[in-house]
Amino acid sequence: MARFILGHALRSLGDRNSRVQRFLFLLDHAFFSSLLWLIRLLPPSPAARFGAGVGALLGPRFKKSRALDENLRIALPDLSPADRRAAVREAWANAGAVFAEFAHLEAIADPGSGRLETRILGDIAAFRDATKPAIFVLPHQANWEMSGAAIVGQGVPLTAVYSPPTNPFLGELLRRWRIRIGCELIARDESMRPMIKALSAGRSLGIVMDRRVDTGKPVTLFGHPKPTTLVPARLAIRYGHELVPVHVERLGPARFRVSFHAPVTVPAGEDELQQAQEMTEQLHRLFEQWIRQCPGSWFASKRLWPKDVYRDERAA
Repeated sequence: MARFILGHALRSLGDRNSRVQRFLFLLDHAFFSSLLWLIRLLPPSPAARFGAGVGALLGPRFKKSRALDENLRIALPDLSPADRRAAVREAWANAGAVFAEFAHLEAIADPGSGRLETRILGDIAAFRDATKPAIFVLPHQANWEMSGAAIVGQGVPLTAVYSPPTNPFLGELLRRWRIRIGCELIARDESMRPMIKALSAGRSLGIVMDRRVDTGKPVTLFGHPKPTTLVPARLAIRYGHELVPVHVERLGPARFRVSFHAPVTVPAGEDELQQAQEMTEQLHRLFEQWIRQCPGSWFASKRLWPKDVYRDERAA
């Protein structure tokens, strides 16, 4: 999320003056807080449609739209320019719906609402045992927040790992909405310690892991090495936890299907790093499959691969 939404023109001044920065952070917080409470006055489906309409209208005007287009062009070179533009617009519509759905997370997660369908393609019953927590991983598809609701809905104690926005006031706002689905939250950093602590307490982890991690290792995604975190796989190997891929699909406004796939197998061998890379490769193959099925559901709004991949693509 951008550092300042309403005060974008004053960004450079905010970078130099902490008081201006704080004011702009508070301005963004007040705007989004009010917007979410207004959206909450709408039923879930109209709210999601409203968010999607705003996202489709405004999103393609943002600079991040170029990243969406370039990522799709690299990942899916067979898409025609028209299909790619349509996928970018759909991705922005989905992002707008995701924001609007924050106001209704608990209503969507309610088992009686019929809005959240769950498919178990692997055994999840064991994960309810506090001695056998799992690590659930997924890409930024559909409304990824629904993965946590589905996991908690299966009776699995969950701690979700998230990337807080630069604006701490917005971070706290989103945290308050997220905890409504019944999971705990820990901020993503470079340390395994908070995640190990959660697992040791019998809580499974939920991690969205398709972003570029500059301190990670190169793991191929759509034919190009992407700096990727190996933390989920290394935790699974080192402490004997299952690594479970999760696929979230949007079935309509504020309606979803969450599929839990069979756990990724640990390759034979004694080198933990190599094993972790191979397990993450398995995850990436699944992510590729899901993204190809619905390119417009993937919100890849940041650079994923090394800069030379983009230079070569532009030169082609």
